[in-house]
Amino acid sequence: MVGISVQEVMTEKFAKIDINAPLSEAIGIFEKEDPDLIVVFDGKLYKGVLTQDLIIRSHLKWDPTKAKVRDVYKPAPVVKPDEDLSLAAKLMIETDLRSLPVGEDKNNVIGVISDIALLERVAKEEFGRRPVKEFMSSDVITLKPYDTVAKALATMRDHAISRIPVVNEEGKLEGLVTLHDLIIRFIKPRFRAQFGEVAGEKIPPFSTQLREVMFRGVITIKPEASIREAVELIREHNIDGLVVVDNENVVRGVLTVKDLLLPISRMVEQKARFYLQLGGDAHYLSDFTRERIISDIRRFVEGYEDLLGNEGIIYLRIRRFPEKLRGVHLYQARMRIVTDKGQFIATGETWGAIQAVHDALRAIERQILQKVELQRETKHTRRFIEYLGF
Repeated sequence: MVGISVQEVMTEKFAKIDINAPLSEAIGIFEKEDPDLIVVFDGKLYKGVLTQDLIIRSHLKWDPTKAKVRDVYKPAPVVKPDEDLSLAAKLMIETDLRSLPVGEDKNNVIGVISDIALLERVAKEEFGRRPVKEFMSSDVITLKPYDTVAKALATMRDHAISRIPVVNEEGKLEGLVTLHDLIIRFIKPRFRAQFGEVAGEKIPPFSTQLREVMFRGVITIKPEASIREAVELIREHNIDGLVVVDNENVVRGVLTVKDLLLPISRMVEQKARFYLQLGGDAHYLSDFTRERIISDIRRFVEGYEDLLGNEGIIYLRIRRFPEKLRGVHLYQARMRIVTDKGQFIATGETWGAIQAVHDALRAIERQILQKVELQRETKHTRRFIEYLGF
């Protein structure tokens, strides 16, 4: 436990909106007030949250000028004011949100807690004096200036990441591309073109080289710098991560808000070694399907705990397609398991969400066995379907 309560860090000022309000009203709130999120209510009952990223991504599904808040909002838990900050950090990781509503229950939301406010408070303690290199991700995926936007988008999709440093042949940092910027500049205009909003305008091609679109004023930090310094930079520039470079400007790692929240979240309880972050179209899943998927993943992790490592995060992004077979939707499950022994990425696509997740797990199982060369050991080569007891 951190020993600091949520109410010490939360703010009582927050934006709110009704679930049946037009999405354009929410867009107006973001443009005028620039909140981290908007808390969504159905009358007086709390329902979930709305973020700018959710609205931006909604352009890929429907016209936001005609959509309502209920089409885009995301359910999220309410953290109690007397809870420890470690629990708030855990919930932020699991829900992939930078802020959470605070209250006793869904009928009594009294404020909001943000990740940066949480980190600033914890950084005042001993945690803030620890070096960046202790928490940064050193296994960094990079691209070159001559790589294309199409390659950047594919890399982000395949590795479930949202930012990639752009480096030269010597590994020195030259720029940065983020999924947020690429959606706004390349994907969103194509959606709008379907509605005639950008008729006659030239939409940049996906073959555009990154040197033409990358952000050059990248905020960086040294591996030896303190976490307190890192948090201050993140707060000052309103960003969610830093590129870590050495004295020669060679990229040595990436430090994100999630990288900092993770060690804090581990203080909740020692048993919570792996966190599952469920996103995408997961809100379409029934309670039974969601619980079954969570249970199957938990059993998979327990079955390979000696090979996966001691702790990590499981990113699972569900995508539901409109196609159906005998009333069952086509689903895609894109999974990324990041552990202290490495990372594993796989995709499953078939009819039904549970089966799609199982396909992804089977692929990860093969990767695990290949990596540690244990195919010849019977106890480790049992089929996943047999392990689940089918």
